[in-house]
Amino acid sequence: MIRYLLYFLNIYSVYAHPVNIAIAAPVSLHVSPAGSLGLLWSSIGLAVLTSFMQGLAVTVVTIAEDQDMWTFRFRIARYEHLWWTVISSLLSISFILIVVSFLSGNNSDSLGILALSTTTSIAIVRYTIPAWRNKYFVQSRWLAWTGKSRTAIKAVFGSIVGNADRWNRIASLAPPNHLIATPSDEWGWAINPPSGIGADPTSLLTSSLLDDETKNEATLASCIYDDGYHHHLGGTVSLLWGQDIGFRPRISRAINSMPRTLSHSRPFTNAGYKGEGICLAMGILGRNKGLRPFLLVFDHRDSRKKQRGIKFKSNISTTTHLENTSVWSPRPNKVMRSYYEKAAVEQFGGLGNDFVGAAVELAVLLLDCPPKAAMRWLSRNLEQQSLELNILMSGRDPTHLDATASPAQLQTLYRASYTSMILSLNYFPSNPGYGDFARPDLICFALLWLADGAVEEVEITTDSGQKKVHYYTGKGAEEPTWWEQDMAFGID
Repeated sequence: MIRYLLYFLNIYSVYAHPVNIAIAAPVSLHVSPAGSLGLLWSSIGLAVLTSFMQGLAVTVVTIAEDQDMWTFRFRIARYEHLWWTVISSLLSISFILIVVSFLSGNNSDSLGILALSTTTSIAIVRYTIPAWRNKYFVQSRWLAWTGKSRTAIKAVFGSIVGNADRWNRIASLAPPNHLIATPSDEWGWAINPPSGIGADPTSLLTSSLLDDETKNEATLASCIYDDGYHHHLGGTVSLLWGQDIGFRPRISRAINSMPRTLSHSRPFTNAGYKGEGICLAMGILGRNKGLRPFLLVFDHRDSRKKQRGIKFKSNISTTTHLENTSVWSPRPNKVMRSYYEKAAVEQFGGLGNDFVGAAVELAVLLLDCPPKAAMRWLSRNLEQQSLELNILMSGRDPTHLDATASPAQLQTLYRASYTSMILSLNYFPSNPGYGDFARPDLICFALLWLADGAVEEVEITTDSGQKKVHYYTGKGAEEPTWWEQDMAFGID
């Protein structure tokens, strides 16, 4: 009450005893009319330039996507956060200039201020900030789709391939008109294009005028996996190729079968769910399948064990155990498993349930682990079967010539590679300062080798002519002759 009374007395005193009261004038900057007009036109010119630059960028991106130039598209996407920062900065400068022009007395373009402020806000909030938050996924996507690839080649070529010098010689012998590139291989415009062979290695080998004397099926180069399949007539081997042997990075051609919604910088499935995990998984699985992907083992539903009568010590399934013991536990995105399975069945259904299960588990894991961790995992090439171990077991390491595995054991090593890949990501150290980390390829080989020997598979023909498979207790796995000779492998 006293406050209102004092307020009334104050007003009364003003009216009763009028005095000169200074009324605050609108904020104004002392800028000459020519300077004010210059600020206005500078703001307009900068806004037009920014609009032209953004329109040009959108046109380039649209053409790249329409023409399936995915290597070029994914390459420039790595710099989207920097691009949107430049666009937002230019729009902000233009907005500041037009505000200064308005405050200096040029108030004829107030609608321009409103439009430019809205555009600047949208550019920052809708594009720049999400681009910076998404930059690690975009970098991971580049690694997932452009890493080392496995390609089937004839075993007779296994001795002539090798390091970058050998591949450059092979490329020099290939007629250019015989090398057909796909649009997804195009590197696109670049200020400083990388060196390296842009052609496909299979095309180089089939097109090059190589001497028959140089072809030798008995010896394999250090970039070749010996999966135990080339020993029979007309066999093939698996070539591991990439930048380290002279090739230019390119997107895996498996991109041509991926749904378009998963190719965006913020991918989504056809059903509208987050697609980052399945996008990365498709890139990895498009590069590391090897020669016999339908034989790869990942018993995620324990159906293989149950079919063979193998009993469990606990009632916890393999999938649940992976989730509970994972470095990325409690695995919040495990609820996406059923949605990702639909996409994986459409993409990989013809390769068997184990391959689909591995694809789903890999996709969910890549969604659960931080993008920085996925980048570290991919940069160490842990998605690929260990080539060093394969060379060691196949007797091609001169320091371990006594550790030569049989073709069946090399096949088992390959069949266990996807289980090893899943385990390596599930237990990948979250600490960036962690030292060396290797895939458990040898452990997975040993377990699968023992499991295969524990059960004997017998095919029986019934009276009606139907063939059924029965499983009996096996004789046990044959102990490799090199098992005790080199305990450096890590098997006890």
